[in-house]
Amino acid sequence: MGNNRLKTILITGGSSGIGLATARRFFEEGYQVLITGRSLSKLKDVEQKYPYFRVFRSDVSNIEDLNDLPSIVKNHTFTLDTLFVNAGIGLFKKFEEISFDDFDKLISINYKGVFFSIQKLLPLMDKGSNIIINTSWTHFRGLPTSSLYASSKAAISYLVKVLAIELAPYHIRVNAISPGYTSTNQFNETLVGQQRYEKMIHHVPASRFAQPEEIANAVFFLASDKASYINGQEIVVDGGLTAVHVE
Repeated sequence: MGNNRLKTILITGGSSGIGLATARRFFEEGYQVLITGRSLSKLKDVEQKYPYFRVFRSDVSNIEDLNDLPSIVKNHTFTLDTLFVNAGIGLFKKFEEISFDDFDKLISINYKGVFFSIQKLLPLMDKGSNIIINTSWTHFRGLPTSSLYASSKAAISYLVKVLAIELAPYHIRVNAISPGYTSTNQFNETLVGQQRYEKMIHHVPASRFAQPEEIANAVFFLASDKASYINGQEIVVDGGLTAVHVE
């Protein structure tokens, strides 16, 4: 254990995948860990497996949930040292197939949910705290079927730059991590199938998907004092995927 027991991190969308791996990483370093998510069943599973996490149901696309969240958090801490805005969904369709409902659902979570999660929880962020947003490698490349998903990630990538400036007077750093292909329960080598997997990693110099713990390590670095002069930046953790020139 580290010496940061009194520090607290809140992770939105923390009941699985990268969010849960990050929760484990910060707990190992002595943080109090607060997790939000939409799925009661997933949250109950986390609560049973990790009884030392504080778990709350909160939907980032629901303004009433977001309005209530600060008061719920205050039952456990008055200050957040790190806010990891991780909640998001994927939707990959051809441009002409995307409906109004598709658009509203994804933007409500991936952009509006991120925007207002930060706004509502900002009063709990003290001097020297930091905010980290989970973006995606997809907005660095033109990728078929990702017009909606990638553009939502591009929007929050820009938000990082603006908030880094606006929150600087409060001594709050704002950065992002941009994961590449990452193996989770929702997306992994088995689910995509062997043929598609081999095609995907053909352009990844690391020749594999990331493990969620590897993304969590990057989040912890950005939250640490070792990243004290990193602000308004986006760290791409993709095994070299976006460095490759595809002929």
